Parts: sequence; C-alpha cells; structure tokens
Amino acid sequence: MASEILFITTTDAAGGRVSDLARLLTSIEASLVGRDWRMLLLVQRASPGMELGVAIPANVAVEAIPDRISLSRARNLLLGKAREQGLLSRTVLVAFPDDDCWYPEGALERILNLFRIDQGLDFWFCAYASAPSTPLRALSMDTKPPSVFNVAAKASSNTIFLRNHIVERIGGFDEELGVGTANNGGEDTDYALRAFSEARKSRFVDQRLIGHRDHDARFRSHYFRGSLIAIARHTAKRPASVALLLRKLIVGSVLVATRRMPAKDFMTALKAAFSPSPGRRSKREAA
Repeated sequence: MASEILFITTTDAAGGRVSDLARLLTSIEASLVGRDWRMLLLVQRASPGMELGVAIPANVAVEAIPDRISLSRARNLLLGKAREQGLLSRTVLVAFPDDDCWYPEGALERILNLFRIDQGLDFWFCAYASAPSTPLRALSMDTKPPSVFNVAAKASSNTIFLRNHIVERIGGFDEELGVGTANNGGEDTDYALRAFSEARKSRFVDQRLIGHRDHDARFRSHYFRGSLIAIARHTAKRPASVALLLRKLIVGSVLVATRRMPAKDFMTALKAAFSPSPGRRSKREAA
C-alpha cells in the first residue's frame, strides 16, 4: 500500500534544536492521525542509536552520521535512501521540511486532500510565517496557477509538495548550493524552479499556511549569491524567465547602493552565476 506522503528532513544533534524537531513531529502526528505517512530523518553529528531526547514515531526511519554536511547533500543522501528502499515509488507525495518547520491544524490534511482530488496536480506551494494561518476552507478555493516570480519568491523547502514522479524526474538538490556550501543558499529556489518546469500542473496559495521562523530581510544579501545562481541557471534553459533574472540583478544593485551588500560580494555573485559549472549536472544525477 502506498504512503500518502514522505517527509525528508535533517537535524543537527549538536545544534540545540531538539524542541524544534519535537514540534515538527508532533504537528505531523496530530495532523495525520489514521493516515499513512513516512519520514526519513538524517541526524548529523550523531552516532547510531544515540538518544536524541525526542520521541521518534515508528514510521520515522533515522540515519545518523558523525559529521556535519550541507543541507543539499543531506537531502540527497536521504533521497538516495528513499530510492534504494523503493519508498519513492510507493509514496504519493514528497515534502522537505526543515527541522524547525511545523504544520498548523488542518494544513496537511487539506494539502493531501487537494492532491487526491486533483490527480493532475504535481507541484503545490504556499508561504510560511512564525504565526501561520489555519486554513478555514478547502484549499481548492484559494489556489491559482503560479508565475515564475511566485516560485522564486515563495517556494521553499518548507512549503513545497511534489508528486513522486516529479521528484524522480528532476533528480536531487544541487550540491553547489545551499546552507553549508560556499554559495550559502539557493538550493530551494533551484529545486522549485526545476519542479515548476516539469510539473503538469502547479498551484500556489498566497497564504502563510506553514510554520517557520519569519524571513529576515537583513539576511537577504547573505543568501543573494545562491539564489542568483539558481535563477541564472533556470533562465539559461528558459529564456522566457529573463525578467526574473533582471529583477534579481536589480535587487542586488539596490543592496549594494544601500550598503547592505558589499560591491565585491555582488561581483563575486555575478561571476559565480554566469560562469559554467561542469560538475553540477553529475551531482544532481548522482543524488
């Protein structure tokens, strides 16, 4: 029997986020009582059998590694495990919540029901907030086809839900991008843009339906380089998205002009975004 959803997430045993992970697991269990779901959890800086201080449900499979790795690499390791175990072929949906994400009452149930009702829907996403809203009606009443601007601005690992065949088709996360890499971001944007390009039908709800700490505009420059790389690579394959790239470049120029990003960081981002990267494709395909 197929599971309705597979969650892929990671946590750092030395990161002091035990309460966050407990909140995520509790929110899933409360939301999906009586429904079939699975999770693959990678615990970094941990040893096999290490006590985490969190009650782990029986349908959560835990992998432990002694080192700390990038977020994109961690997700790819878990995607590899899912393929090895045949979980992707036996799962309807896949989600990638951070360990400090959580789902308010009614959100997961309505998202799963939306995919069950609309069999052509491959990719769905919404916004997030530290004080998320509880959906008051069926999400089908609020969904709309997203633009590429919506995807780049709103789709994050915490808010995207994908059918299994899209996950199989687009491969893994780009290991040159993401927290823990030199580019420090952009892996979510890259992954979502690729999913958007492959999906038969995509839908977006412009509501904050998933819990996560609020986006802090002060860190926009911190993640600029990674997201610029993701958008530039997407535009190279889909020239119709050139307006998205131009807007991103304008944002970078404004950050420099307002002294929120050093000019040298902007130039480094430009060089990284527009230079060829021959190893990128093989890293995705190996995931």
